[in-house]
Amino acid sequence: MIALALTFLCVLGILSVLTACSLHSEFGDLPDETEALRFQTLPNYSNGQFHNQESVQMNVGKLARKPGFFRFLLGSSNAPQSKLPSVPLTRNFFSGRPAEFNVTWLGHSTLIFELGGIRFLTDPVFGNAAPLPFVVRRYCDSPLPRKELPTLDFILISHDHYDHLEYPTIRFLRNSKVPFVVPLGVGAILRGWGIAPERIHELNWNESVTLKGIRITALTGRHFSGRTLGNRNKTLWASFLLEGGGKKIYFGADGGYGRHFKEIGTKYGPFDLTCLEIDAWNERWPHNHLFPKEVIQAQKDLKGKLLLPIHWGVFDLAMHPWNESIETVRTLAEQEQIPLLTPKMGERIQPETAQTTAWWKIRPEN
Repeated sequence: MIALALTFLCVLGILSVLTACSLHSEFGDLPDETEALRFQTLPNYSNGQFHNQESVQMNVGKLARKPGFFRFLLGSSNAPQSKLPSVPLTRNFFSGRPAEFNVTWLGHSTLIFELGGIRFLTDPVFGNAAPLPFVVRRYCDSPLPRKELPTLDFILISHDHYDHLEYPTIRFLRNSKVPFVVPLGVGAILRGWGIAPERIHELNWNESVTLKGIRITALTGRHFSGRTLGNRNKTLWASFLLEGGGKKIYFGADGGYGRHFKEIGTKYGPFDLTCLEIDAWNERWPHNHLFPKEVIQAQKDLKGKLLLPIHWGVFDLAMHPWNESIETVRTLAEQEQIPLLTPKMGERIQPETAQTTAWWKIRPEN
């Protein structure tokens, strides 16, 4: 009996060590002291952290609309009741020359853009939105498996949160030659995961880099960063302007409403396509994500021509039903006569000619 107990404790100890090692890898490295000293000269960095242009407040006194943390572990009552429709893809689908202006939404903030004959990927996440496989599970699989990723000209990452930056995907890409464009500090994470430094382009807000003829400019966002409770805001978050082939795309990624939208629209607009997050809003964190009415206002501020909702349909991050955001945004967009693009996951569209549908209302036959 004693021997059995000792064996159990040894196995438990080994599992604990392996879990700790795995989590350490998932957390990623932080910028070193040399980088932190360089950041100190920047206007959006002080006291060891990056800062928003406008303050971000948490209203912890507000009541959650649904039970909180356990939905991440036990399954969510906000999830779809049936399988979501999608278009299954393989790399062969992308075998031809990239188009002049196409986009394929893979779910949440993961998109494949084709712009001016160049192909790039944003915020690649193909698994769960947490460092452990049983936490923050997906509603549905990605229509494109990670192993089927096509040839890419670069990858854009908006910030270090788990639903935007995924360890297995970066490790999968470590031996490729594809470059990364990331906000300041995120390069430390990528280097720690095996990405060669020369492949990484780190940008502060309003800094640009040109890759394969596409000009990429990091722009202000109102959000936060951190992969553990102890490393909050050690790396930067950003939205992006992408210019190429005579088109302008705004990739908003993740973040709350603020005056930066008006400033960006005035300086860089109008945009041919804006990709704005519509999900994960909650009264407890009113400045970290866009509420549906704010999505519409941000689109107006940016002078956007076409609106593609992102950051929805895959994870329960905010305690509201999975389709509430898209339904509300769709209604508001119709009222304001804002053209809305709602492709199914995996559906490749040409934004200026696409005729998308309210696919989330259609019940699958099986």
